[in-house]
Amino acid sequence: MEEPRRIQKLDVSVVNKIAAGEIIIQPANALKEMLENSIDAQSTHIEILVKEGGLKLLQITDNGTGINLEDLPLLCERFATSKLVKFDDLSSIATYGFRGEALASISHISRLSVITKTKESSVAYKAYYMNGKLCNSNFKGEGQPKPIAGKVGTQIIVEDLFYNIPSRLRGLKSKNDEYGKILDIIGRYAIHCGDVGFCCKKYGDPIQQLNTRPNLPLKERIRTVYGSAIANELLEVDTEYPELGLNKCSGMITNSNYNNKKKIQPVIFINHRLVTCEPLKRAINSVFQFFLPKDSHPFFYISLEITPENLDVNIHPTKREVRFLNEDEIIEIIVNNIHSVLSSVDSSRKFKSQTIITKRKYQENEEPEPPKKYRQENKLNRSDGRQTKLTAYISQDNITPIKADSNMISSTQLTNSFGSSSSETSSQRQRVQVNLESISELKQELTENIHKPLTNIFNNAVYVGIIDPVKRLCCFQYDVTLYMCDYAALLLEFYYQICLDNFCNFGEIKFDEPISLTEILQPLYDIKQDLQPMEEVIEKIVSMKDMFAEYCQIIIEDNELTTIPMIMQGIQPDYNKLPYFLYRLGTKVNYEDEKSCLQMILRQIALLHLPEPTSEENERKKLEIQFESILFPEIKRQFLSPKSLLQGVIQIADLPGLYKVFERC
Repeated sequence: MEEPRRIQKLDVSVVNKIAAGEIIIQPANALKEMLENSIDAQSTHIEILVKEGGLKLLQITDNGTGINLEDLPLLCERFATSKLVKFDDLSSIATYGFRGEALASISHISRLSVITKTKESSVAYKAYYMNGKLCNSNFKGEGQPKPIAGKVGTQIIVEDLFYNIPSRLRGLKSKNDEYGKILDIIGRYAIHCGDVGFCCKKYGDPIQQLNTRPNLPLKERIRTVYGSAIANELLEVDTEYPELGLNKCSGMITNSNYNNKKKIQPVIFINHRLVTCEPLKRAINSVFQFFLPKDSHPFFYISLEITPENLDVNIHPTKREVRFLNEDEIIEIIVNNIHSVLSSVDSSRKFKSQTIITKRKYQENEEPEPPKKYRQENKLNRSDGRQTKLTAYISQDNITPIKADSNMISSTQLTNSFGSSSSETSSQRQRVQVNLESISELKQELTENIHKPLTNIFNNAVYVGIIDPVKRLCCFQYDVTLYMCDYAALLLEFYYQICLDNFCNFGEIKFDEPISLTEILQPLYDIKQDLQPMEEVIEKIVSMKDMFAEYCQIIIEDNELTTIPMIMQGIQPDYNKLPYFLYRLGTKVNYEDEKSCLQMILRQIALLHLPEPTSEENERKKLEIQFESILFPEIKRQFLSPKSLLQGVIQIADLPGLYKVFERC
């Protein structure tokens, strides 16, 4: 039996070759690294010359800032860079390169030479590199940069790539395939970097394979790289969501008229880095499945600008993968925007057709028949928002309002000692004219914050039903689109608007017996810590009892609650929330500012009436009846949707999309 081999430290040259093989897998990788260096150097024109797929010669010339003579000895040293000082700089890095490994790796697997000149230098300098070190012109021994004639910028010449790794050479595809990959990389950067011109050709060939001018419009750059078939069918994408770190998302996608059987890899840049981002690619392709025929593929170019602190660029040796915070949420925002863009032009799809010439000709006085109009089944709205359901005519006497559970308060399992108290409702009082300036300002703010398209959707929607009472989600239909809505957010805004409209004119819910404020608040203090002293809370509430009674029908007598407001006939508050309601009135309301005070009180009244999440079937049925017979009809009649509610309403299906899947309704 052989003895186990001893562990030995690898030679530095072996380590460097292994590292180079991880970063430079094929000529296109080497070109990408050098291309990014040229762009970082503020170049406006970059020329690429390729021989035998980049294996014999890969030359890149730019007109950037050049490299200082003093920096040339470190140019091909591993982990030597001008773009990074400490690790924390990665959180705000804005350049393409940052590791200082690209040229070092290339110098270990090729014969590398550099010609460079800065604006301040009177001459250019040429240097040769082997294994990360300066060498002489025959790539042997030590050497120094030599002055030569040249212009401002840098030229990097890579010869005999992988000459010392024959296994890698054998594993590469044909020279034409490698050249195609190089063109693909250049084309992607040509699309994204609008202020840079790119030129690429084969060695000895006078014809340029790719040539773009600086400052060319995005659509024309795509036309130059991918042709008119794609450029003529492009749609613009533009969205943002700074709250999640998405400062900007821009790009172009093909519309539903373009359906190519050959898959074209998408162009995705994140913070100006060419990456793959498989989750984003899969999500966008899934959207196109609703608009394109089977086995057809789109083209899209997407550029994301994400807050640098939220982005991790140090994921993959070739830097083709990144990770960022709120990835799922950001992808969902982008996908929704793309779906909206495609849906807005889906009616303009073009199809090839064949003209059939018939033998019959029209007579002189005969007019051609008007074309027959066919009904588009996939866009036919089969519901009417004005139509009333049969259940609306059923007597409401059997409908029992949601009452307090005597065993719990909200989700905190408080003992409800007052839940058994019956109550009587009354709303018959002469309406009071309100002239408070603060209420007028709140109404004006509400009007200015209206989202008209969403308001129109609610005003003409058809209620479908509750789909998840635990997450408080419901569905409704508008036109040929099905929406899912967070009904907690919807009712909170709706109840607030009703409270604002009924200010000083609330109905009354009178308790059969007055309930002590201490008795109401005590269950909350039994389970919560770090609360303000109960005496202070009660003192604050009692000191404002006259205002509560006049404005909100909250009547307190002798430290006992006798009446609370009724905001709608048939809608009861959640009595389990009374401890929270009173505690917030005593601690969360700014009574020094009238406008802020009244707004907070009305918000708390709206919260008191908000239904809690429930998993009980009986409670769900009661809530379903309330929605169908009381709430949704009133929402359709008078609700004004604020812009903030956009986050609580999402489209989950539409009839054209369902027809693509099921081919019928």
